[in-house]
Amino acid sequence: MQSGILRQRLAACAGALWLVFAPARADGLAAQRFIDLAGRPVAPQALRGHVSIVNFWATWCAPCRQEMPMLNALRAKLHPGGTEVVGIALDDRAAVTGFVSALKIGYPVWLDREDTLALMRELGNARGVLPFTVLLDRQGRPLARFAGTLDESALRAALRDAR
Repeated sequence: MQSGILRQRLAACAGALWLVFAPARADGLAAQRFIDLAGRPVAPQALRGHVSIVNFWATWCAPCRQEMPMLNALRAKLHPGGTEVVGIALDDRAAVTGFVSALKIGYPVWLDREDTLALMRELGNARGVLPFTVLLDRQGRPLARFAGTLDESALRAALRDAR
């Protein structure tokens, strides 16, 4: 009887370790379905050919709100050179639209039509932390991941390596 319980606990631990150390799928974002704030479908494949900063956020997330002006300014500087910033909101369209307008966010904001939490896990955010940012190379492969409040200097360093 003891060995049966031990086997169950070991299996549970192995499953938890797999979840923590599971490799991030490069096609996770490309396979997802999004809409923009006008409700139109968006193709994540449009990011291909660009180094992209993909930021997962929510209107109720204070650290998300704090880093958005920095992302907005960074996009204004880097977009002419081919770097894109995209926000993926974990809220309903009405709340996000008003929020983006009030903060004057100039980068594209998408809403996930599937399961954003599952996508974040596929991209390496096993705990579902917000904000969560992924730096993608020109082929859409994750280069760097940032869980929690984004440090601009760390992001800029990762961007230098991506070019």
